[in-house]
Amino acid sequence: MGFKDGGKPHYLGHRERLRRRFRESGSEAIPDYELLELILFRAAQRRDTKPLAKALLARFGSFAEVMNAPEALLAEVPGIGEAAITELKLVRAAAVRLMRGEVFERPVLSHGRKCSITAARQWASKARSSSASCSSTSATRS
Repeated sequence: MGFKDGGKPHYLGHRERLRRRFRESGSEAIPDYELLELILFRAAQRRDTKPLAKALLARFGSFAEVMNAPEALLAEVPGIGEAAITELKLVRAAAVRLMRGEVFERPVLSHGRKCSITAARQWASKARSSSASCSSTSATRS
């Protein structure tokens, strides 16, 4: 049990298979725990990251909640140390910076709704804030 054809343990080559599947199929082709595994690879180079990823999801409920969790709460998860927290926060910071750039480079109008620049800036600077609001435009639809 635990062996693939050829008598090798199933976990040998797991990281490379996961990386390849991500590169070939994109992030939508892998579940949240595998995306977290990929992030944690660098922090836990000689450790199985699947249990860590699943523990994070069990504690926080979703990928987004893991990424937005305060460092102190992340540190309470067994096996999650400073290196793992740094990797998670690094990915979050990169995502926020990317979204900030995309928000400011796109037109303000989208899907018949107009969001104020202030709300967009507020959202970009504080990704978890739900106080950014949009208002309906007065344009008529055909």
